[in-house]
Amino acid sequence: MTTEQEAGGRGNGDGDERWSPRWVGRLLVLVLVSEIIPVSMSLAATALPAIGAEYRTTQGSWTLTASYLAAAVSMPLIGKLADIAGKKKLLLVVLALTVVGSVLSALAPSFPVFVVGRVLQGASFALAFLCYSLIRDLFPPRLVTFAVSVTVTGTGLVLIGQPFLAGWLIDGYGVAGVFWFLAVLVAVLLALAVVVVPESGVRAPESRPDFVGAGLLGFGVAAVLLGVSIAPGAGLLGAPVLLLVLIGLVLLACWLVQSRRAAQPLIDLRLLGSRSLLPIVVAGGLVYGAGASTTLVLPMLAMTPRELGGSYGFGLTATQYAIFGLVSGAGLVVGGLLVGLTARHGAQLHLVMAAVVMMVGAVGSALFKGDYALLVLATAAAGLGLGIGGAAIPNLVIESVPPERQVISSSIVEVSRTLIASIVTPVVFVVLNSNIAQLAGGQPVYAAGGFDAAYLVVGLTIAVGGAVALLIPRPAAESTRIRPLTETA
Repeated sequence: MTTEQEAGGRGNGDGDERWSPRWVGRLLVLVLVSEIIPVSMSLAATALPAIGAEYRTTQGSWTLTASYLAAAVSMPLIGKLADIAGKKKLLLVVLALTVVGSVLSALAPSFPVFVVGRVLQGASFALAFLCYSLIRDLFPPRLVTFAVSVTVTGTGLVLIGQPFLAGWLIDGYGVAGVFWFLAVLVAVLLALAVVVVPESGVRAPESRPDFVGAGLLGFGVAAVLLGVSIAPGAGLLGAPVLLLVLIGLVLLACWLVQSRRAAQPLIDLRLLGSRSLLPIVVAGGLVYGAGASTTLVLPMLAMTPRELGGSYGFGLTATQYAIFGLVSGAGLVVGGLLVGLTARHGAQLHLVMAAVVMMVGAVGSALFKGDYALLVLATAAAGLGLGIGGAAIPNLVIESVPPERQVISSSIVEVSRTLIASIVTPVVFVVLNSNIAQLAGGQPVYAAGGFDAAYLVVGLTIAVGGAVALLIPRPAAESTRIRPLTETA
């Protein structure tokens, strides 16, 4: 980056170093834009039972998997394109894609079309780092820290209020109502961003997006997951399953070869040869990615009528389910605050603590799935662990990685989190679909043991992540240099 570019980006030449209506307006729009991610994912997760009923499918996990997978492969591309063309331009493109995807999901006549809409909405995951980058480039230095903090902590307020919004939309307007709401909300924010947010002058024209790598990775993982997801119906060794898995593995092998030859690969696997970064990528991805899957199981468990579930289920409407979303959101906020207040103890301890608390939540959810009050407490524990983990992961990168590599390292960790979430989600559904007790109105009612097995998968994945977190080396006081695995101590 040249000095002229940096000067042109910082503050956008306004010369105003104090808070003014201009800065407040820009910050408000960027905060609201960054909230699209938790709102859209939480609404979709709460609507899972309604989506399954609407399209009469047992593959509802693709509602979340499609977005997670699209996010994992699109975020690095969007980041590179933003460096070349401008962050505001890409912010507007992502918002437009989210609007189109929301409209497509609202109008979808079939589940495959609905999933295509969710793929387009997956681009919205890039909004967070685009907003942070715009704040860093545009705002005066003395306003940046507060502006970024407000952008991050605003998520908690949305997570607390969102469950009641989800209940109102789903119970009153159905699946289409959820996605029409998202389409209108994002369209309004798109218009505001066009008017209020200026373009950054910071460019990195040497950036090169890796479209080939994104295609190989995305389609490779998608093929494997599609094969796994149809296994309960087609048979584990059925021809469609084996063919899809084989195609996926071939594409992934090609991606590994291509990523080592590309000058600027989608994911720089060479950085994973680091003693400090590799365990962060693995542990952070497993703990946070698997922990996010708890939101997949809970709505189906709580909304099943007790007369059908037998030992579980409360027959809740989406509005009545809001209490679970409320305690989960509160847990997220408290977890983030807890990390901030105890930062001196180190982020490694926080990530291990997150794994332990989330496992308590998963085990508690399995054991007390028939007890409303105890299930609420288990949900709060899972949310608390997720909040601790979410705050610990970026701190781990800051502690362990040199400043000049923190941006690219953070992007690798973020891809790991969304990619693992996209993998765990259909695996959980495979477990559930292998434990269907009966059909009611064409929809599956899962055996109680299916939920136990699903929480076991989530808990074991988190446990592995917590164990890997113990291997993260504590940063040496004299250096945080990345050392390759092949380098002797």
